[in-house]
Amino acid sequence: MRIIFAIPLVYSNSGSFWERDLGLVVLALQKMGHDAWFCAIRGDEIPPEGRPLIMASRDEMSSPAWWKGQKPDAIVINTWSAPRHDAIRRAAVSVGCPVIEKLDTDGVKSPRIYPWHSLRRSWVSYDLKHPLRSGLPRKAESLARFLVTYLFPPLLDQPMIRCMERVPVYAAETPLASARVRRFLRMYYAMPMPRVVTVPHPVNMGCMGFSREDAKVNQVIVVGRWDDAVKGWKLLKETAERFLRVELGWKVLVVGAGAEVEGAVMERRFPGRFVMMGRLGHEELNRHLRASKVYLLTSHSETFNIAGAEALCCGCSVVGPAQIPSSAYFASCESGTVSYLRTPDHMADALGAEVAEWGGGARDPRRIAEIWSSKVGSHAVAEKYLRILKEMQERFGKILSGT
Repeated sequence: MRIIFAIPLVYSNSGSFWERDLGLVVLALQKMGHDAWFCAIRGDEIPPEGRPLIMASRDEMSSPAWWKGQKPDAIVINTWSAPRHDAIRRAAVSVGCPVIEKLDTDGVKSPRIYPWHSLRRSWVSYDLKHPLRSGLPRKAESLARFLVTYLFPPLLDQPMIRCMERVPVYAAETPLASARVRRFLRMYYAMPMPRVVTVPHPVNMGCMGFSREDAKVNQVIVVGRWDDAVKGWKLLKETAERFLRVELGWKVLVVGAGAEVEGAVMERRFPGRFVMMGRLGHEELNRHLRASKVYLLTSHSETFNIAGAEALCCGCSVVGPAQIPSSAYFASCESGTVSYLRTPDHMADALGAEVAEWGGGARDPRRIAEIWSSKVGSHAVAEKYLRILKEMQERFGKILSGT
């Protein structure tokens, strides 16, 4: 079966297109013997030879004739249900084969789905995008943006719904995100609605897993871009302070660039127990994940959090706030604890509870790694796409070939 996975982003060799998301799924399908291709917008860079890559202009991706010329048996487009990509969506659907649209979402497609979270996310976004604006002007701007989109659905919701009418199946990354998308559709949609399925982001299993040779130590690991307000440096710092004062036999490893000055203060306050690692290569990061017991998620918002999924595949459990859909998902297999409030006290409580689970023998790193590798490993995700596409072809009365 010839499957094209397309994203309307300009291809670059440094863009991690093959280490994550749809490019990683394509490589997994190729290894499984399927005719899978990754399609991106043509840029100035020459891609490495041997990659299953189709380069196209935006005009070509928006052309029904171009898509039909590719002769796909199925298409997966990563266009986020965004109206700005509707020409690509319409062209892909015009082929008449099964089409899945990947949403890359926490499910809050509209402020009406989760008003407080939408407003808070808007505040944090302005922190990041407008660093010179602070205090009342920033809050006023973000509040105005929230109110306009909340009070006037024709500005955001209805254009998105009109686009979503075109595609038969949507893929969200967690069960809670999928449920939220269904609720968004029910707000505006006459039955039957498009189908919404759960397909997680894939994890590159190259250095993953947990073996008998690996040894877990009393260590919490957290990964992020700490100059990005969304990742929650302040919450991380305050949670770590409370946690390390109580759990004297534990340490916290912080991976990623940013917040070096404040991080150095924490390192002096907790010598040898709060450690700033900076940026790490994939192999070195995975070595630390295999040694750690708990992965801590402190973000304001995540559509999935691939680093957390990688940690699970290395036998870590996960602690994160309930507002992030992947927190409950990641904790669902005796593999973590959810903090029901995103505050330092409650996050430290959740960490303490998870430490107690490890101490009581309720966490099995090999079992955690096995379960989550079978859920989010790139081959498992590729097989899930295949199953859904096969179901779609059977509904269309087509014969699945080559599998």
